[in-house]
This record gives sequence, C-alpha cells and structure tokens, in this order.
Amino acid sequence: MSKFSKQPKGFQCKQFFVAHDQCAMKVSTDSLILGSFVDTTNASSMLDVGTGSGILALMMAQKSAPDAAITAIDIDSGAIAQASHNAANSPWPEKIRIEQSPLQEMDHQQQYDLIVSNPPYFADAVSPTRAYASMSDSRGLARTEQTLPIDDFFTQTAVLSHVGSRLYCMYPIAREAVVFNSALRSGWHIKQSLSVRHNASSAPYLGVYCFVRVPASVAVETLTIRTGENQYTAEYKQLCADFYLNF
Repeated sequence: MSKFSKQPKGFQCKQFFVAHDQCAMKVSTDSLILGSFVDTTNASSMLDVGTGSGILALMMAQKSAPDAAITAIDIDSGAIAQASHNAANSPWPEKIRIEQSPLQEMDHQQQYDLIVSNPPYFADAVSPTRAYASMSDSRGLARTEQTLPIDDFFTQTAVLSHVGSRLYCMYPIAREAVVFNSALRSGWHIKQSLSVRHNASSAPYLGVYCFVRVPASVAVETLTIRTGENQYTAEYKQLCADFYLNF
C-alpha cells in the first residue's frame, strides 16, 4: 500500500495533510480506489465503518449532495482524534460526525442509505509470514478480524440498512467466496465486483464490492493500477480523477 504522492482535489486543506503525515494508518491506494468506486447518488445518510484517519468519510463528503450527513465510526481513540481533526479542518465539517463506537453497538433504529468500509480483513495477526505480528496493538486490531469478523460485518450492516441501501467494501480476492456467502446469509446481494491488480502481468489481489438488499444483475470488472512502464493506467486515472490535482 502506498500514500498519496500528489494532493487529491478535495483535500487541499493544509491542516488535513499535517494530520495525515502524523497518522499511523496512511492513506492507501486501496482506500482511494474504494472511495472512488462508491456512488453516492441519492444517498443522504452515510456510515463509514472503521474510519481510521477519516479518508473515506472525507471522500464521501466531497462526492455527496450538500445536505448529506456522514457518520464515521472507529473503536480506536487515536483514530477518532485524527479523523475528528481532519474532518474539522476539511471543507465539509458540517457534513461529518465522528463517533467512537464498535459497529455492533450502533443504534439499530438508524438506517443508512449508504454504508462504506475498508474493513479489517486479515484473519490472524500471526500468519506464516508474521506480517502483522510486530504491529502496535491498535493497528493490529484495525487490520485483523479480531473485533469485526466477516459474518458480524454483514449481519450488523444489514441491521443498519433498508431495502434501498447500498454497501461498499473490499476484501482480499482470495476470500471472495467467503465474503459472498457471508453477505448472502445476511441478505446482501452482490451488484458490482471490481477485481484489482497491480499490473497486467499480476493476478488480482483485491476485490471491491457493492452489495444491495434485493437481487440484481451483477457487473463484473477488472482494474489494473499500473502499466508495464510503472505509470498509472488510463482506467485508474479515470476512476480516481476527482481526487488528484494532477496525474
């Protein structure tokens, strides 16, 4: 995962970048793809689950109608402090509310038109590569499923949705069958699937998804991030253009 190398169009506030540079969870290419993939049309109430530094909430604020309301939640106090700072110093402070809360404890009376999440999706912090064994406790929890297993994620988001709601999320492509089965058990139906690969010679590593509450025809696409010359592809530029000043 990589940080933004160029300022995204909506995030020109100096204070946001100061906070971002100090953030333990840097803005990633994956989050940028997810936020760009989301369609906020007709969404007046939105929920960002596991907001981290607030990047997805800010992207939703930029893309949505002026009267849209975004609730961004996280369980980590440090993430809440950074997301609050970033939202307050963005062009849309009135649209974003930051709350420290696990998804499982959200008010079930509230239903959202759109839910977006870059969820924790590593099954175990201690994998064969031990890639996450040395992380801080807070970052390890944010990256692994200890606090939000896949089944809990889809069950709880279903409770917070209505028949017209949309759910956007991403998971490793290797877990796609598990994700689809879990979503269906909770009444979520796949509508869009975007398989992401680093370049044309590599296999997809990430699935970006849109789920809805009623069965729908499915659009399946593939996104290649970079060319053989290590430049951004035209399709990547087109998807993410609203969040870059220049490519």
